[in-house]
This record gives sequence, C-alpha cells and structure tokens, in this order.
Amino acid sequence: MSAGAGATPKPDRDLTKLAPRFRVAVERALYDCHADGLDVWVYEGLRSPELQAAYYRRGRTEIPPHKPVTNAKSNLYSWHGFGLAVDVISQSRHWYETPQWFARVAEHFKRHGCKWGGDWKMRDLPHMQWGRCKASPSDRARVLFAEGGFKRVWEEVGAL
Repeated sequence: MSAGAGATPKPDRDLTKLAPRFRVAVERALYDCHADGLDVWVYEGLRSPELQAAYYRRGRTEIPPHKPVTNAKSNLYSWHGFGLAVDVISQSRHWYETPQWFARVAEHFKRHGCKWGGDWKMRDLPHMQWGRCKASPSDRARVLFAEGGFKRVWEEVGAL
C-alpha cells in the first residue's frame, strides 16, 4: 500500500546505501555489539531531503515536540545525507536506553573507526559516523557532492 500524498517519509535502514568502508565498519560494530549482548539495530542510515525537511518542521510548524529536533534545513548539513552516519538504537527499548548503554555501543563503533555523537557538546547518543568526518559536513563536502555525488565525497573522506 502506498503511503499517500503528504505522508512523512520513513527512515532508510538499507546499509548498502552507506559509503563502502563505513558500511563495513558499521556491520562489524553491530556484530561486536550483538556478541556483547547489546540488542542494537540501525534505525536510520542515509537520510533523504524529504525526511530531513520533516525533521526540521518538528518543533517549529509541527507541535509536538515543543522545541526543534534539528537545526539542519537540508540533509546535506548532516553526514546522514552523504551515507556517512547512522543512528543506532535498542531493538527492545528503542530510544529509551541509558547513556551508559549508548556508551557501550559507541565503544564498539569507535574500535571500527567511527565517531560518536555522545562525545559532542550537544550530545546525540544514537549517532555514529565515519571517523574521518568532522562533526558536521563543511561547504567543501557540499561542493564535492554537487560536482561528483556520493562517490566524490566518499573518496575525500577515505570511505570509498
């Protein structure tokens, strides 16, 4: 059945859309998490422009929530928009795990060359991204994307 006009786009969980080296890191980290008894799964990987716009509306023109969930108007202001970030949550408790649980998950991802949003000043506990990426994409990343798409950005950050 079609979602119909005006439906909110759904998160993309297809790991094959991630940058190749990042995908390998994610798959290995997930394997290690499962071996450690952590019930992790990727809630979201590559983020579409439509989904980013929906997230941007939340807390602004769509209430609840009562405060914005993101400051990025475009998916190209998040590494999710480049296939270089994932949000990882608990299969059983979803977003409602403890900070300690997310820190355990992050240790596995860090061992595979990823960075964790929980280390940032504005913490994003479920967020994992390719380790050679800055906290947020720069104008250079957006220029590279405009010139050569995902492949050009992935080459630049060593994720191809």
